[in-house]
Amino acid sequence: MPKTFVPNWNDDLIRPPNSDTQIGWAGVPLKDTLGYYGVIKRAIIPTNEFLGLDPDYDSVDADVIAKAFTAKIGAAFEKQNANEFKDLLHEDSHWKDVYLLTWDTRSLRGHEHILPMLEARLSITGIKNVQINYDAKPTVEKLGEDLAFVLFHIKFDFAHGTGVGVIRLSPFGVKTGSADELADVAIWKVFSMGTSVETIDGWDPEYGDKVRYQKGKVHDPTGQARSYAELRAAEANGEDGFDPTVIIVGAGHCGVTMAARLKVLGIPHLIVEREGRVGHSWANRYKSLSLHAPTYTNHLPCVPFPDWFPVFLPAQQLAEFLVHYAAMMDLNVWTNSSIDGKAATFDEATGRWTVKVTRNHDDGATTEHTFHPKHIMLATGISGTLPNIPTYPGAEAFEKNGGILVHSSRHRTGPDWKGKKCIVVGAATSAHDICYELKEHGCDVSMVQRSGTHIMSVEKGIRYFYRNRERTNRPDGPRIEMADQSNFLRHTFDVEYELLARAQQKAREIDHDLLESIKKVGYKLHDGYHGGGAYSLVFFDYGRYYWDTGCLQYIANKEVDLIHSEIDHFTDKGVVFKDGTSKEADVVVFATGYLNSKSSIQTVMGDEMASKCGERWEKGNAFFIGPEGDSTILYRPLPQRGLWSMFHQFSFNRFFSYRLALRIKAEELGIDVTPYGNRPQGPPSVEAGRNRRPDGVPF
Repeated sequence: MPKTFVPNWNDDLIRPPNSDTQIGWAGVPLKDTLGYYGVIKRAIIPTNEFLGLDPDYDSVDADVIAKAFTAKIGAAFEKQNANEFKDLLHEDSHWKDVYLLTWDTRSLRGHEHILPMLEARLSITGIKNVQINYDAKPTVEKLGEDLAFVLFHIKFDFAHGTGVGVIRLSPFGVKTGSADELADVAIWKVFSMGTSVETIDGWDPEYGDKVRYQKGKVHDPTGQARSYAELRAAEANGEDGFDPTVIIVGAGHCGVTMAARLKVLGIPHLIVEREGRVGHSWANRYKSLSLHAPTYTNHLPCVPFPDWFPVFLPAQQLAEFLVHYAAMMDLNVWTNSSIDGKAATFDEATGRWTVKVTRNHDDGATTEHTFHPKHIMLATGISGTLPNIPTYPGAEAFEKNGGILVHSSRHRTGPDWKGKKCIVVGAATSAHDICYELKEHGCDVSMVQRSGTHIMSVEKGIRYFYRNRERTNRPDGPRIEMADQSNFLRHTFDVEYELLARAQQKAREIDHDLLESIKKVGYKLHDGYHGGGAYSLVFFDYGRYYWDTGCLQYIANKEVDLIHSEIDHFTDKGVVFKDGTSKEADVVVFATGYLNSKSSIQTVMGDEMASKCGERWEKGNAFFIGPEGDSTILYRPLPQRGLWSMFHQFSFNRFFSYRLALRIKAEELGIDVTPYGNRPQGPPSVEAGRNRRPDGVPF
């Protein structure tokens, strides 16, 4: 597929060594693979150039095509014969399934992978009554002058409840591109498709099942006539023989989202949080932090944010909301508590863990509790556990003379810092946010930018790309669930990756003046892998980008000084750089990420369990992306039965917690949730893999 490059934009600054000839253990050139993982083949997009002509997409009636195609694919499902799908799916089509056909999250590509899955699972799943879901109107989705799809949503019944799907059609059978030809459904085939479970036996993770809760009063099952408040206190304190089905480790937004889903489905749960409050990590960052995704995309299950909340929510306001959310949703949270995951054991015969939880009470008492949950879910975040604070000669003398050395995760701007000379090492999100905060406090600020940073503005760029969702959950806007289906079922990650560069072309236009202003002062820019911007970076590097919330204006005005060198050593008064220049400093903040960070499984459950689950957090694949383009661990069945890992941004957690909770409910109802097999894991390490894959090492 030809690429359109913009002058002065390339990814040279982020390319690993030898990237044009080999990358990762797979030995695949960077041009052929996503990021630098080396095992995810790039998708081919049905542009006009690929089709060989310019179809008259303006003439297409999306509703007519969607109705006709829905009838065809509905008939194929009901026949339960994989061969019926051959003529409906393009030979290089993409199918993403989330806990419906596969009881897993799978992204399958091409007939060779999709048809065997359908052959194995159609009769088990029993999909029928396929209909268009008019909660989202069928549309001709235009993604540029040379690319368009017919996009529509479906809903259906299956053996254990209901499901939903999203389908993208392309006119692969086109010969002339005329209006008459495009009106014939026979020339349209599936380019990408997603399917997902929506309810299980009447249970819905957003609404529960109110038929089971129609009694006029709250009843005490023990016959003690306790009130709601007394029953709630007993549950929260683990009384009445409480033994949760699910223990969740971590009370951030991921942990409370998952617990809320379980609560709605009537599944006993307990959140174990080592800090003293819900939302600790949001409450204890640098005080100017705000979310960079709009609030209307970040709603939590059942209790959305009020419409009047700021578009970009301050972290401290979010932290307070999480505390009240946990209380409103009747979530069981033990703060100042810890789980002994390394000593936990799993009994394959009973399907239960034996695990000890230590709880520190407000009165100073400590109690130990042994539980036997079926599931342990780790929601301890992505950022790692060990701050990367480089060591340099002279640092001790600098600190002895009153200088402050601190990692960004521990940084707090002092109220009396006005006039202090501050150096921030790094040029991604945390570095910019801290520079902005320091400048607002009247400090003399310098940023050390060692390599290029991808830039997009929040108030213009982000608002533009999320403009269709600003009315989410309002009477004239989309339901959040439909937006999530579009976001996570419309296509697989390899397809999304190819479309990212198109969005970035528009982002550059929107931010043209901003980008030019910072280039003039020497700011180093890059635009992500293959021009794909932040989302081409985040899953692999978890960094190297900044969505501007104000800092770049200071840089453009030279009010924040730029330094393009690296620290050589400290003196008692400041820093000497490798280019021979020096700078006095009172404070040096290392916004340098995390080094040798342990992953959530490794941290909580130990090295042996992390190895068993193929999880090892390393720079180069922060989200554990496997060969199919999905994370090999997030919200997915792990090799260790009853263990789950979860971390991600709000909308991802909202969508996938919904599906994972239904999977847990299905198991509780006695449904066979054995996942479809043969899931490729990929190499266990990327950082070590800048050489060709060693002989005998499987993907």
